[in-house]
Amino acid sequence: MAVSSGLSVSLAPQASFAARSPWALSWPLALGLLVFICLTNVEGLPLLADPDSHWHIAVGTWILDHGTVPDVDIYSFTFAGQPWIAKEWLSQTLLAAAYNTGGWGGVMALCAAAVGVTFALLLRLLLRDLKPLPAMLFVLATLVMMAPHFLARPHVLAFPFILLWVAGLVRAVEERRAPPSVLLLAMLLWANLHGGFTLGLMLAAAFALEAVVGAGDKAERRSLLVAWAKFGVASGLVACITPYGPESILVTLRIFGLGDALGMIAEWKSPDFQSQPMQELILLVALYLALSRGLRLPLLRLLIVIGLVHLYLRYARNAELLATLAPLAMAPLLARQWPSLRPDPESSGGRLAALARPAGAAAVAMALMLATVFASGMILFADAKPPASTMPSAALDYAREAGIKGHVLNHYNYGGYLIRAGVPTFIDGRGELYGGDFIKRYAEAVNLRGEEPLEKMLDRYKIDWTMFPKDQPANKLLARLPGWHQAFSDDSTTIFVRDR
Repeated sequence: MAVSSGLSVSLAPQASFAARSPWALSWPLALGLLVFICLTNVEGLPLLADPDSHWHIAVGTWILDHGTVPDVDIYSFTFAGQPWIAKEWLSQTLLAAAYNTGGWGGVMALCAAAVGVTFALLLRLLLRDLKPLPAMLFVLATLVMMAPHFLARPHVLAFPFILLWVAGLVRAVEERRAPPSVLLLAMLLWANLHGGFTLGLMLAAAFALEAVVGAGDKAERRSLLVAWAKFGVASGLVACITPYGPESILVTLRIFGLGDALGMIAEWKSPDFQSQPMQELILLVALYLALSRGLRLPLLRLLIVIGLVHLYLRYARNAELLATLAPLAMAPLLARQWPSLRPDPESSGGRLAALARPAGAAAVAMALMLATVFASGMILFADAKPPASTMPSAALDYAREAGIKGHVLNHYNYGGYLIRAGVPTFIDGRGELYGGDFIKRYAEAVNLRGEEPLEKMLDRYKIDWTMFPKDQPANKLLARLPGWHQAFSDDSTTIFVRDR
C-alpha cells in the first residue's frame, strides 16, 4: 500500500527556538565551506579536468566582447556558418568573467563556490524533514555520486536553482497547493544557465499530476488543477525568456537525436561500475534499505524516482540528478512513514542537534570572508590549470612556431582548447551542432574502423595536419601513410603534417 501525498508532518525546527547567537554555526554552513576548500586546491582538480571548459569560456568571452549571443557556428571549419546557439550563455559569461578576472584559479573558485552552495542548500532543505544523521547520510551519498561530475561547466552553476525548483515543487504537493510565483525565478535562471531546464518543466508536470490525483475531494482537485495549470503555463513562458526564446528547448531534442553517437561521448555513456564501484554500492544499499524497511511511496512519486534512476542508468552524467533530487522528493514521505526520522522542535537535542538550525548572520559573513581570502590566495599563488589531456599547449606552441597552418583533424577532447586558442576545429564538444552521423563517422575513422577510411576523411576535408593523443590508433596509420610525417610528439600529444 502506498503512502499518500499530503501535508508534511515536518515542522521548521527553528520556529520553536529562542533567537540564536549571530555567531552560531550550522551543519550546512560547515559542509558548504568544507566542500569549497577541498575543491579550491593547488592543482585545480577535478574541476578543471573537463575539455569543454575551454570552449565554454571562449563563448562567454565572445559574448562579453560583442554584447550579444552567437546564432551560427564561428569556431569550426567543418560546420562554419551553420545554425548554432549558446543555450548556456549566462553560465558561459560567468565562466569567462571569472577567467578574465582570476585566470583558471578564478574559474576554479567560481565553480567550487557553486558546488559548496549546492551541498549547503541540499542539507538545509533535507533538514526541514529529517534529523541531522539521516540528512547527512543522504548528503554523503550525494557527494560520492556527484564527485565524477565536479567539473567547471554550466551545470554546476545551475544546480542551486535546480534544488530550489524541485524543493519548491515537492513542498507545494505536500502542502496541497500550487507552487509560489517566486519559484519562477529559479526556472528563469536555470533556463539561461543550463540546457537541462527542460527536465524541470517535465518534473513540474509530474508533480502537478500527483497533486491533482492526491486531492481530497472533487472541489480541491478542481482548484489544484487550475492553480497548477496556471503555474505550468507560466513556467513554460518563463523558460522561453532567453536570448533565443523557445529555441533553447528545441536544442534538447537535437541532443537526444544524436542516437548511437551519444554512446561514443564519455558523459553520455551508461555508468561504469568497475571504475565507480562506490556508486554501485550506494545503489545497492539504497535498494536494500527500501526493500527491507518496507519503503512506501505514492505511485506518481515512485515513478518520478524510478525515472531519475533510469536517467542515471542510461547516461552517467545524470548521477547528480538522482543523488540530489530523489532525496528531496522522498524526504517528507520518509519522515511521515518513520516519525523517528523527524526533527523534534521541542527538544534541544544538544549541541549537535543545534547545528541543524540556520547559522547566525555573523557566522555566515565570517565564512564568506574566509572563503574569499582562501580563494584569493589560491588565485594569486597557486598554479591551478587544466591537465595536458585537455590542454596540449606544448603541441600547439610547436605548431605555431613551425608555421603549421590549414585544416586540423583534432581529437574530440582537444576541440575546446583549440577553440579558446583561436584554431578552427574539425570537431569539439558541441554535439548538437555536428549531429550523430558526423560524430559517428569521425569516431570510427580515427579509431580505424567503420565504413569511411581515415585516408578518405583526410582528403575529403582537406586536412593539413592532425593533433591526437599519443596512443590514438589514427597515429599508427598516419605513420605509414604516404605523404604524411610526424612533426611533433611528447608524453601526451602527437602531431602529423601533410607533406607539401
